[in-house]
Amino acid sequence: MLALAAGVVGACSPGEGEPPRPPEVRLRLDYEIGDTLQYRYRVRGTVTRADTTGGKPPSEAYERTMSVEEVATEVTPRGNYLLAWTYRPSGEQKAGHEMPAEFALRVEITPQGKIMDVGDLRSARRVFGNLDFKTYLDQTQPVFPERPLKVGDSWTQEVRVLSPQAEPVVTRSTYVLEDLDDRTAVIAFDGDVYLPVVYEADSLTGQAPQTTEERIRLRGRLHFDRERQIVARVETTAQATVTKVTMGPRGPSRQNIDMSQQSELTLVGP
Repeated sequence: MLALAAGVVGACSPGEGEPPRPPEVRLRLDYEIGDTLQYRYRVRGTVTRADTTGGKPPSEAYERTMSVEEVATEVTPRGNYLLAWTYRPSGEQKAGHEMPAEFALRVEITPQGKIMDVGDLRSARRVFGNLDFKTYLDQTQPVFPERPLKVGDSWTQEVRVLSPQAEPVVTRSTYVLEDLDDRTAVIAFDGDVYLPVVYEADSLTGQAPQTTEERIRLRGRLHFDRERQIVARVETTAQATVTKVTMGPRGPSRQNIDMSQQSELTLVGP
């Protein structure tokens, strides 16, 4: 969802008798204050809950569409960007939990794509609860290498995630420059995401203490429009297992939920 400056580094004219050098590209974020991009996000998937009766696990399909607005609000003295992301779910929703009319958050990101800070989370908390947004974005946002890339080049990112119940978990994501032409750069990705969330007991609602661990396998492709220097499309397939552990009067109870999801983020304007 980020506007990328995909600057061309190669291909210099080879000397006589030398084979042509493969084209190269260096990816960097490049914003000016006021830059605004509009995206459409579509997702569909299936949730399967464990059946303790021994029968076939019940499944529920869901679909959702929302618009996403990205606005560059500031360039910091260090050269980082402050971006405001606003999500507006549409009425095109089948099943799934209810969504508010709008929710938003703000991120500070470096030109290479590293997330430095996440803020203004009040409205997003109504949707995602106690989710650690920075931990999530650290695992899903590519940080571009210093070096220029040619087709076939790859890089790997590792993130150390603290777990409330066990030793820290290290997740890994691999990115490969899969295709490159005059207009488009395509990056394939394959990685893991680990999201632990702790919910304290709530005396008003009667909710017992609960821990949720979500393990996600993400695969997909990012399509960059090199002429406009923005992301044109992101296609993702996700397989996730959510484990909920609730502390009750008779000890902890555990529930497993499996999720399968396909999503597409598409630039629609300007």
